[in-house]
Amino acid sequence: MLFLTTSDGTNVPATEIIVLDVWDKLGIIACAALFLAIVLICLVCALSPDCCLYNYCPFQYEQVPVKGKNNHKYGSVLPSPPPYDSKDKFPPPVFKQLGAVREFESSEYSDSSGTNVIELKKSKYKSDSRKSSLNGSIYSSGKMERETPILDNGVIEYSLKYDKFEGKLNINILQVKDLCVTDLAAIISPYARVRLFRAPRQIFNLGKEHVINNLDMELRTKMQKSSVNPVFNELFTVSIEPNELRHYTMKLQLCDLDKFSRHVVLGETTVGLKKLELTDFSENHFSQPLHHPEEEEAGDIYLSLTYLPTAEKLYLTVIKIKGLKAMNKQQNTTDAYVKIALMHEGRHLKKSKTIIKKGELNPDFDETFAFDVPNKELARVYFRVTVLHANKELHDHRLIGRIYLGLNFDVNAHAHWSEMMQHPRKQIMCWHKIRC
Repeated sequence: MLFLTTSDGTNVPATEIIVLDVWDKLGIIACAALFLAIVLICLVCALSPDCCLYNYCPFQYEQVPVKGKNNHKYGSVLPSPPPYDSKDKFPPPVFKQLGAVREFESSEYSDSSGTNVIELKKSKYKSDSRKSSLNGSIYSSGKMERETPILDNGVIEYSLKYDKFEGKLNINILQVKDLCVTDLAAIISPYARVRLFRAPRQIFNLGKEHVINNLDMELRTKMQKSSVNPVFNELFTVSIEPNELRHYTMKLQLCDLDKFSRHVVLGETTVGLKKLELTDFSENHFSQPLHHPEEEEAGDIYLSLTYLPTAEKLYLTVIKIKGLKAMNKQQNTTDAYVKIALMHEGRHLKKSKTIIKKGELNPDFDETFAFDVPNKELARVYFRVTVLHANKELHDHRLIGRIYLGLNFDVNAHAHWSEMMQHPRKQIMCWHKIRC
């Protein structure tokens, strides 16, 4: 028998040593690499549906792949969902920091339940919101929170001066005094807003003292932090031709930014410039009481909400808008687009916007936006939807109006949100009034 001597001097039988050639070594390396590749592919398939082998991977968790192009427009066919526990559809509110919110494509619709679409009617708003506010199953406090303090009294002081040779109107917002709100515990940080409306020439006025039509421009002062008698002393200069001055109506509004980061009108006063004698080049001082604000409608917007509890995705679809006012006076059109902001306790989590629809008063958008929202935070987040007019020639983006969607807002917003929570995986569509 042959023996081989090792480095330490011992003799080892030659039959106990395995001698590998180059091909054997390559085979072992290839098998090890193949095993690692299989393990890596399985991990990727289990964690991400973007893997090319995701449809054939045995490690996917109750996910049904959606065939074809991922376009999740409203009314699209969606696959069957995994079972959902109805006990968890109203999770207890939890105050915590939300993670980063990301916008996704439509591949997360995998736990939806078919072509279920629910369209809310106005008659349903009132009945459903009354029930939900009475039983208190959605709110931790059992009732809707008061949205904003109500103005009980207040006087706004301002001055006007008009130069007919230069066609300049100087508006000086001085102060607001004797301000009183019904909610004594409320802390307000008010600002003043000046809105100038230009009414079209009319043969018959039909007894209307002020014609609020066609918002021409909007100005606002700086915010006064925690002040019940704010002093502004801010001067604005606008260009108005002498023969056009009598067609303008000025509305002065006292506004506040509430805890939901919502611009709320506390009180307002309206004056027609036709009745004011502003042709003597002197500064005229005025003091007028503030009255309860009147709602100004700027059209209607059709929105869709969908929540997928398994993927914890919240979808908002901007479908269309109707009844917009013409912001471009020369062409009698509006170049509208919509900004969407997901909010949590007055803080922006994610912003996005639609494309601009040029020259349309009834634009169709049909654009969907997706947001990461945990089940426990669904009752506390809300949307701020802002409709704007884009004038790219003047680099001017003018506000048309806003709406807020969430449990703590008006009847329509509350009904839409609660219906979405009660019917997960279904698209809840609803019309909302756009408020100026």
